[in-house]
Amino acid sequence: MRLFAALFVIVIASVAHGKKPKANSPVARTGPYLGVQPGANDLAPGKTEVRSRGAIQVVTWVGFQMVTQGGRVFIQSTEPPRYDVVPSDPKSVVIEFANSRLHSKNESRALDTTWFPTAVESVTAKQHRGNKTRVTVKLRQIVGYDLRQQGNYLFLDFRPPTKPITVTKPNPKIKPVP
Repeated sequence: MRLFAALFVIVIASVAHGKKPKANSPVARTGPYLGVQPGANDLAPGKTEVRSRGAIQVVTWVGFQMVTQGGRVFIQSTEPPRYDVVPSDPKSVVIEFANSRLHSKNESRALDTTWFPTAVESVTAKQHRGNKTRVTVKLRQIVGYDLRQQGNYLFLDFRPPTKPITVTKPNPKIKPVP
């Protein structure tokens, strides 16, 4: 009888363990972060063989780091990026990359940074008019930033917010990654 009960518990536990989380339930991260971390991990899985396509550079990663009080947004491409800062509203910074394509749909996923107490609210990348890529950084507050290029990276280091940031619920317009 004990053997039967033990087997029943093991079977139930393994079935429950194998269930996928519901679409609305939060996804717990397990294991190390496998994405790009400039200076520490420059290649994400599946991106080691990505090369420019003729004159078209490929945007391989759009990321956010809490390395400064204001936050850092970085864009990685297959070669030193060619870009312009596009005029926009005061609470946005728009960078346009000429002759470029996003490597995959993953790069076009919005980054919701509302959980971090920085001036950066979100970051999105989209293909724009053919071979142009636009990265838009939405800000909670108007702050200055330093823009610098280093190798195949473009860094936007934002200054600290001028008013305290209260971290609240994530932006409902930005859908979480399942």
